[in-house]
Amino acid sequence: MKKRFPSFLAGAAAALALTALATSALAASGQVQFNFAGVALDGEMKITAGSDITAPNGQQVPGSILYVDEAGGKTNYLPIRTISELLGVEVGYDSASRTVLLGEQTVPSAASAGSYWHKETDEDGITYACEDTGTDYTGAPGYALTNLPEGWGLESIRSHGGTNYWNGSSMISFSCAYPDGGGFGWSPGSGEIPCRTVTVNGHDAELYTYSSEYGDSCLLVWEDEAGVLFWFTGSDVDPDTLVEIASSVAPVSQSVADYEADWLPAGYRYFETNVSAGTAETTWIGESGDGNITLTWSTNPLLLPEGDGEIVDLGNVTARFWEAREPHEPSEGTITVGGEPVEGNQVDMGNVTVSVGTISGPRAADVATLAWTDADTGLNFRLHGTVDQETLLRVAGSLRIK
Repeated sequence: MKKRFPSFLAGAAAALALTALATSALAASGQVQFNFAGVALDGEMKITAGSDITAPNGQQVPGSILYVDEAGGKTNYLPIRTISELLGVEVGYDSASRTVLLGEQTVPSAASAGSYWHKETDEDGITYACEDTGTDYTGAPGYALTNLPEGWGLESIRSHGGTNYWNGSSMISFSCAYPDGGGFGWSPGSGEIPCRTVTVNGHDAELYTYSSEYGDSCLLVWEDEAGVLFWFTGSDVDPDTLVEIASSVAPVSQSVADYEADWLPAGYRYFETNVSAGTAETTWIGESGDGNITLTWSTNPLLLPEGDGEIVDLGNVTARFWEAREPHEPSEGTITVGGEPVEGNQVDMGNVTVSVGTISGPRAADVATLAWTDADTGLNFRLHGTVDQETLLRVAGSLRIK
């Protein structure tokens, strides 16, 4: 809330009094001196050296403060209320952002009151959107979950850097974003969506819950001081569990190394790489878009098939292997160019190759899985694909840092 002269100046006087107490030791050593300098405007003395001034609450406070730094440099600090009045400049104070406002200024657009993101609710669900601040953000915010409860594992990274986590039939999806003009939406179904306020890492967060014949879902969302929006959705998850897991989100400065495979099965080629804080994932697809292999590496525990798997040797690392539950069936997608169907699942159009197919995730029945942990880096690796054990072992053995 924006405050004008009286309340701001009372606060300033109190702050000044506290400053005097806090700096008494410095004053005794000669680094700080009160009322050393006077102030004159256009040749007329307004504050006399050696004199206090009267604050709006009636207290006598210093009219100036002289600070002498270690190199002997001198800086005079003057009361902003008195100076602004002398110069005819309006002064205010935004308590949320702790910003002194001089002149005809509006409250800064920083996320001082959660002002970047705005919520809208209608019969379709809940939407959070923001205006583009004009700031050139580089990449997504570097946040990740740092403490997953037992049984939970990272399933995949989405193209915009969001991450999905599973534990049996329970799923949690996490995304966060800078205020860059984007938005998030949640449409669990029709009817009332109850909401309550909870605290997550010192922030007020909104926790929405929804139940229907199809299952239970929940949404947890909050905005931090920098305007970053944190967005968690859960399916078949207890709302309190969602809050507990979300509370482990923290900045992750560690960027994982970039890995590539020196060997791939005939016809396989690079498809895409998705990166999130502390996690990366690369996918290769087979000829004509059929068949796929995906490598995921992360500081987080990874989602793995049920059971202990088969112990296999991967050079100087012990890995575990799980067979696919079902054989892989070739994709039956078609491509139409100029209104005419094209034979096969892949076509070259100029410098672009268009493929139609399905990329199997780690929970798919038609993928085999190989998993291990690097003892030196602590990174967890998972290689899954619509190929056999021998192929996965050979790809894993050819991995190297770019």
